[in-house]
Amino acid sequence: MNTSIEIYSLADYINQIESISVPDKSYLYRGQENETWRITSSAYRRLLSSSEELGREDELLPYPLRNLYQSYLLEIIDEIKLRYPSTYRDLSALECLAHLQHNRVATGLIDFTFSPLVGLWFACADEEINGKVIVLENNSEKIEEITTIEQLQQDLVLFFPIDQEDWYLWSPTLDSQIVETQRLIMQQSVFLFGLPEIDTEMITHEITIRRGDKADIRTALEKMGISEKTLFSDLLGFFERNSATQPYNLTVDALDIRGILL
Repeated sequence: MNTSIEIYSLADYINQIESISVPDKSYLYRGQENETWRITSSAYRRLLSSSEELGREDELLPYPLRNLYQSYLLEIIDEIKLRYPSTYRDLSALECLAHLQHNRVATGLIDFTFSPLVGLWFACADEEINGKVIVLENNSEKIEEITTIEQLQQDLVLFFPIDQEDWYLWSPTLDSQIVETQRLIMQQSVFLFGLPEIDTEMITHEITIRRGDKADIRTALEKMGISEKTLFSDLLGFFERNSATQPYNLTVDALDIRGILL
């Protein structure tokens, strides 16, 4: 049952999470800065955008889409292994997708987290629009978790079938020399995959965060150790936080320090 909830503060959110959580059940959370966004993989969004540019979006009916979706994922795996064999040769297809996802490539993996606070932090981005936290029950009858090496090494076509409605869950624990796991650990990340889009029937709750409350909630989260610096504490996160497009904290203290150095 999909239930809509609106929260106004961090304390309100925590109370709501406690009230909707059932003991002995596991939940997955995904924070989206825009409440109107559907829950889709980045690969699906890329294919849809390309089809719209060509004026062929009406051709993406369920079966052709699933066929194209699978072909796209196989193509990017084949290309990356061919072009960079020293890095990707010994990785399974899922491990390749995880590394590509980490580096902003459009893949079939959909990011979720086991942490409701991390989900809330992502939902509070962009203070101009309402955000949303999507809650799914981690139900083994609907979602198969990847727990063995044998499962991990299966062919990609088994995880992204054309004619089946299967979902899989995987929390990577990869060699840090191949894939940086620090971000995954800090964000308690997990990947959900199988279909291009998550149906609303899988969603148990949708928690809306009003745009006017986002800044205060992020400030409260920061006091609890949930911030950009902690969630993106890997090397790639350092690069992203210090790019030319990111604001710099020009506080009085920082200006005073520079004045002393000068």
